[in-house]
Amino acid sequence: MNKKFLPLIFIFVIFTTKSFGFITFKQSIDISSDATGLRQINFKPDGKIMYVTNREKDATSEVDSVKQYSLTTPFDISTATLSSSTTLTNIDKPHAIHFKPDGKVMYVVDNGSLTIEQYNLTTAWDTSTLVHDDNFTVSNEDQLRSLAFKYDGTKMYVTGNETEVIQQFTLSVPWDVTSATKDSTESPALTAKEDNPRSIQFNSDGTIFYIGGGGSDSIHKYTLTTAWDVSTLEFSQSYSFSAQVSSSGNSIMAGFIFTSNFTKLYITQDTDSRQSQTGVNTVYEYSVACAGTITCIDASTDSDVKAIIEANVELSKRIIKNNTLPIFHRIEWLRRHKNNDNLTNLNADIDFTNKKIAKFVNLLEGFKKENDRTYNSDEWFQWSEGRVTLGKKKVKNTSSRDIYSYGISIGADKIKKEDRDTMHGYVFQYGNENIDIGSKGTKLETESYGFALYQTKLDENDSFVDGIIGFNLLDIDHKRVIYGNTLKGDRDGEQFYGSINLGKRLHDDKINLNPGVKLDLGYTKLKAFREKTITGDSLADALIYRDQDIKSAIITIGVLLDTTDKLDTTDEKEEKIINHHGRLEYVGDLSPSSNAEFYYLNNQNNIYEYKTKNKSKHNYRIGYGFDLTSITGWSIVTNFERFGASGKGYYNEFYLLLGYVPIDDMKFTFELQDLEQTSLEFANKINNYDLKITSNYNLFSDIPDYGANILISNSF
Repeated sequence: MNKKFLPLIFIFVIFTTKSFGFITFKQSIDISSDATGLRQINFKPDGKIMYVTNREKDATSEVDSVKQYSLTTPFDISTATLSSSTTLTNIDKPHAIHFKPDGKVMYVVDNGSLTIEQYNLTTAWDTSTLVHDDNFTVSNEDQLRSLAFKYDGTKMYVTGNETEVIQQFTLSVPWDVTSATKDSTESPALTAKEDNPRSIQFNSDGTIFYIGGGGSDSIHKYTLTTAWDVSTLEFSQSYSFSAQVSSSGNSIMAGFIFTSNFTKLYITQDTDSRQSQTGVNTVYEYSVACAGTITCIDASTDSDVKAIIEANVELSKRIIKNNTLPIFHRIEWLRRHKNNDNLTNLNADIDFTNKKIAKFVNLLEGFKKENDRTYNSDEWFQWSEGRVTLGKKKVKNTSSRDIYSYGISIGADKIKKEDRDTMHGYVFQYGNENIDIGSKGTKLETESYGFALYQTKLDENDSFVDGIIGFNLLDIDHKRVIYGNTLKGDRDGEQFYGSINLGKRLHDDKINLNPGVKLDLGYTKLKAFREKTITGDSLADALIYRDQDIKSAIITIGVLLDTTDKLDTTDEKEEKIINHHGRLEYVGDLSPSSNAEFYYLNNQNNIYEYKTKNKSKHNYRIGYGFDLTSITGWSIVTNFERFGASGKGYYNEFYLLLGYVPIDDMKFTFELQDLEQTSLEFANKINNYDLKITSNYNLFSDIPDYGANILISNSF
């Protein structure tokens, strides 16, 4: 086959001040030796086979056929080699070509008989094995040329240059054109943009429609307010290809097709005189920088992009909150239990398969003591707290966010020798935040690793001052889905924060009140990063985000209350004490706006900006929890809290602390790997035998395994 490659040409077209050149002409291939009447084009989904329809010419022996080419490099037409040419029976003038997703059925538009011809392929995707099956006649159309299907084969769409509207059909049997019945609705007239339509195509979810042809040498983009309903078509924009394809003389833009991820575009051109048989039949290949668009949209108007930026800002604030609240829970617990003999809340061994967390925990091992300690002790007290957060946020003009996260805090504290009313300590913290954005698959997943120092002081008049300073490292995985193209990026961040809490403890015989005011200040530095597509074309929709500074200032005014009761038991040795505690707080967000700057990878001179305004200035937090302790050594501490703003969404958070003072050789081990990998182990030595019981339970499994394993061993 003789192939002639046209020179490489770069096209940059500006339609508005907010759009720029996006389509790059890469190469072309002349297939005139194979096809004298080139019409439309299609590909096998993996890009290894290319198909074109060929219309016979007057005064030649050429027949109506489908040409099949093998591509050694997927979607690279320069590697195309003709592998078969199959005559199309029952067809007079072939145009559009389409395949069932499994490659076992092929459809071809017959402009001569105004039918959709259906063929079975005995070998999937091999047109040399086609066998004619049946057809469907399209009425009210004199020049039938274009064909498209809904992804599930239940809808069919056709058009031509007689009515110049899109006719819509319902298939009672998916992918069987003989079962088609015309819908009562059809598209508005398309004549104003294209009076010689040759090809049509939908995006994957039926919300965008493309049409092109020889009347304008352009491809026109329409949006559908109702997916797959062509009566709701609204014109969006056009892109001209006259630099390569021209309708002057005998040249025709015969067809086009985008790849499934809309990162590549192919156009067929038939240039001929049917009598003289002169001209060139050409396939053009283009790369598309902004997948699924005729011109790149203003990225700052994309709802998912805006939601990602806002989610990053919200995330920075929430991580600070998630890190400070466990510390304040610990401080509040100390105030409630300051007269206890043992202020340790972590007496069970905790193992972590996450190596980074394990390093933090191991630093605490040297502080573990088994002797009794009081509030006036010089020993270190250990504590831990786990957290699970679930929430949803709805905002105008951006995509909604579903939030779920978990975290753990492990700390130690002691009384200062020089000031017996002051306790100071430190804490290591790990958190995992997952945010689902919109409905397309966009999401953020963040891991945070933090360290903080804290101090609390309780004066003789029961006034108290609490202070925290901390530092976090952030690792944010971005995933954005647009027009079926998945883009990913990794972003690092650093965070510094401080908090001060002032209040007074008012108490009587049963109820204690703790009115107070708290100020949280934070600074987050999110580093620059770029998106990369997992489909292999790094240009498709990819954005580069610059460094972003986020400052936060949050004031909290409220009251905490707690009360203590003894539970009646028949055995004095099993005496249990329950402490109820709750909170009601106003949370004012005084944070300034944060400005994010970003640009497309293929055009770094056009900088977009999006400023995140503080939309939730007035918030609330309510909560309830209880401490349940036993003189035998075990304790349970829980907190349930809701944080939200009226009409702006909320987060539900659950905090859990489990404690146990080991007796003799008894040992409890709680293992946490991630949200779906948890286990609990009990071990004890009985009469020189080692007894070990392990659970199979996964904390958040949809179908949890409640089984257990028992191991008894002895050494002889």
